[in-house]
Amino acid sequence: MGQKQSKDELLYQQVNDGNIEGIKSLFREGAGLEWVDKELKTPLIVACMNPELNHVAKTLIELGANLNAYRPGRHAGTPLHHAAKIGLEQTVKLLLSHGANALMMNDDCQTPLDVARVKGHSNVVRAIESHICLFSGWLRELYGPDFLEEFVPQLLSRKVWVVVLPRGSRNLTESSKFELAIYSNSQVAQPRTIIALWKAYVEESKFNQPNPSVIISYNSIRRWRRRRGILSSREARCKPRGARQTRIKLAPESERDKQQLQRFCNACKGIPQALHPTFPFNTQAPFVPATVPSTAEDIELAMAISASLQSAMEERPPLLDSHPSYGEHCIPPVGLIL
Repeated sequence: MGQKQSKDELLYQQVNDGNIEGIKSLFREGAGLEWVDKELKTPLIVACMNPELNHVAKTLIELGANLNAYRPGRHAGTPLHHAAKIGLEQTVKLLLSHGANALMMNDDCQTPLDVARVKGHSNVVRAIESHICLFSGWLRELYGPDFLEEFVPQLLSRKVWVVVLPRGSRNLTESSKFELAIYSNSQVAQPRTIIALWKAYVEESKFNQPNPSVIISYNSIRRWRRRRGILSSREARCKPRGARQTRIKLAPESERDKQQLQRFCNACKGIPQALHPTFPFNTQAPFVPATVPSTAEDIELAMAISASLQSAMEERPPLLDSHPSYGEHCIPPVGLIL
C-alpha cells in the first residue's frame, strides 16, 4: 500500500516536471492519477494551472484522470475553475472538449464562467459561453421612445452582444434555469447586464411585421444614493433597497435578419440554436412534417443529420448538474441583476 502511494506521489512529481514519458511509465506500473498534495491539488489541477503543461493535461485526461476532481476551499474548485482563473484558453477548451462540467460551482458559489468574468479573461469567457450557450450573437438594443423608433430606429439603438445560457448550481434537484447576459461588445469579459430569465417576462412582437422586437421586463434592485439635504448619512445607509420594473427592448441586428431574433426568442424559452454541437442537454428537435414529397437524396441527408445528432448526444459525457440555478446559500457574482 505504501509503495503504491509513493508511486502516486512520484507521478504527481513527474507532472510538475512535465515528463510525459515518466507519467505514462508510472501509470503502466499501477500509479494512480488522483494523488493530492498538501494544498489538495490533483495532478490534473496542477497541469491546468500552468500554461506550459497543456500537453501534460492532455496526457492525464487520455489516461483517465478525473476531469471534475473537486478541490475544496476558497478560490478553488475543479480543473476547469483553475484554468479559467488563470486565463488558459487552450486548457479550458481541452477540458470542455473532453466533457468537463462547466456548470459546477466551487465553494465561492462561482462557476468557471463566473471566475473568468471576474478575472477579466474575455477569451476564456467566450470559449465557455460558446460551449454551453443556447444562443449567442449580435442584436440591437432599442432605447428611445416608442413613437420615435417608428421613424429613426437605427439612431436610437446600439449593437450589443447577447448570450443565453444555463445557470450553474449546487442543487441537483431544481429544474433548469437560464440567464441572459448582455455585453457592450464581444471583446469584454464582464456583461453589462445579467437577467434571470426565470424571473422575467418576455414579450414577442409578430415576426411578420416590418420591425419585429422583443421586450424583456424584469425587476432590478434599486440602489439608493445619499443626497445632501435630503437624507442623513445614517438614513441613507439604513434605507432599504427597492425593486423597480426594468425593460429591455431588442431587435435584429439588421432589418432583414428576423431569424436571428427568432432564434434568440427560442433560446429564452430553453430551445437551443439549431445544430448546436456542444449544447449540454439531451434535447430533441421538434418534428416538422414535410410540405412536399421527399426525394431519395433528401431522405438520405435527413437520416445522416439525425444519426450525427444522436451520436453527438450519446457520446457526450453527462454533466454533473443539468439543473442550473443559484443554490440556497450561494451569493450571485458581481453584476447579476435579479
